[in-house]
Amino acid sequence: MSDSSVASPDVPVSESGSSQLPISSIVRAVCRAASGGPDLLYEVMIKMSLMVEATAPTYGLSIWATSDTGKPTLRWAEGLEEQEIATGERAVAEIFASRGRPEPAAEGDHAICLLLALPSHGREGAALYGRCVRSLTAQQAKELNALSDVAHLAHSHQSTNVVPTGSKPVSASSTSSLPGMVFSSRAMADVARNVERIKDSNSTILVMGESGTGKELIARAIHRLSRRSESEFIPFNCSAVPAELVESMLFGHRRGTFTGAMSDQAGLIRSAENGTLFLDEIGDLPLPLQPKLLRFLQEGEIHTLGERAPRKVNVRVIAATHKDLEKLVGENLFREDLYYRIATLTLKVPPLRERREDISALISHFVSHYARKNERAISGITAEAIQILETYSWPGNIRELGAEIERLVLYAEDDGYIRPENIGPRIHPQGGSEVPAANLDDLLESYERRVITEMLKRHDCNVAKASEALGLGSRQTLYKKLKRLAIDIGDFLQEDTEPGMQYRA
Repeated sequence: MSDSSVASPDVPVSESGSSQLPISSIVRAVCRAASGGPDLLYEVMIKMSLMVEATAPTYGLSIWATSDTGKPTLRWAEGLEEQEIATGERAVAEIFASRGRPEPAAEGDHAICLLLALPSHGREGAALYGRCVRSLTAQQAKELNALSDVAHLAHSHQSTNVVPTGSKPVSASSTSSLPGMVFSSRAMADVARNVERIKDSNSTILVMGESGTGKELIARAIHRLSRRSESEFIPFNCSAVPAELVESMLFGHRRGTFTGAMSDQAGLIRSAENGTLFLDEIGDLPLPLQPKLLRFLQEGEIHTLGERAPRKVNVRVIAATHKDLEKLVGENLFREDLYYRIATLTLKVPPLRERREDISALISHFVSHYARKNERAISGITAEAIQILETYSWPGNIRELGAEIERLVLYAEDDGYIRPENIGPRIHPQGGSEVPAANLDDLLESYERRVITEMLKRHDCNVAKASEALGLGSRQTLYKKLKRLAIDIGDFLQEDTEPGMQYRA
């Protein structure tokens, strides 16, 4: 996710909207990495993808992997909608089929696709797909095509090398992110790691958290990352349907079973065969229906209304609630045996006030998203406005933040900038105290920048090792910090920088 939408009004923007890439340094770094083997090549190609981001700012990015024969598998994504992810999957499939020689980028394009690594014996292939904030200029298209040409030459060279016997298979990307979600906090990174551990389990998963924290997005991410991803994800909100219709909608019915049953209905559970059924707000499931749901979860079978015998189904269930189910059990409003059945694997999503590091990343995402959705020319949001939004408690969590950013986008100043005076009085009361000085924030950012830079030097700019040493858990989290802290990406590929900062093959 690009931070290009978060800017200060006095920051100049180049007329072309494109920064000049150090192509010669990129060529040298990629060629050295190609000679060094697939791991080094993948590492430097990931760094190149950051330079793509600097060249053509995006509002959404994704990383895909594939084997020699398999279809593309989503490893990481943020800022992209379901339809855009599907479009990205097709584009990535084409780039793998062309062995890194896709249709060249052209002026006016709204998406970018770059090969990171070709699939080969012992490792997966990887590719990057992103949606641009603005259509590509002629200069941006030229630079992206230059990167694509360099990547193709590197992969062609590397593919001629023999993989050593007994070499350990390498995964293109360790999944410690959640497709479709934007975050950079350690709390959400922990949630992502737990998702990675349980994503292929057939046991019921319970996602708990306050309203607006993104429980359904997490459920969709679990499904997309799991081996059930090629089958259906069926959502059902237990509180949005009249109690007398819930059983019919979930379990189905035969024609004539009850008044109004004019035809056979399979029900949502059977529609999710081999896939995932998401039961949102399961705490509101009618008490009389809970024994039937319990039998379905225990035995893997359902009894359709009007049928004589039950039938077996293969469906994984993810449930979610913002309520305290243990309290409901104590009040006899939720069955104890059903609670223990669905709480086998529990994910707790922290509220936004407990992960304030995510607010600035979410602001950047929502500004770009709603500017595009409403066709508004937004230049950016001032640092003062961001600071006000970061200090608010957000009782409605991400949903409330998104709604406020959409309002700010629609009411932005004529010059396209969002300022403190545009923020709603509920969040920023008029006549309230001035925004505190950002000296402490500046000091913290400066310290974080020094620590990250020093750790990259210490590990010869190996992003995976530096991420592990910093306790961030994933490369993607470190990449986001590199962009947020404005650590010059070009430094990784230049040969004449200070010792330790250049990429070493």
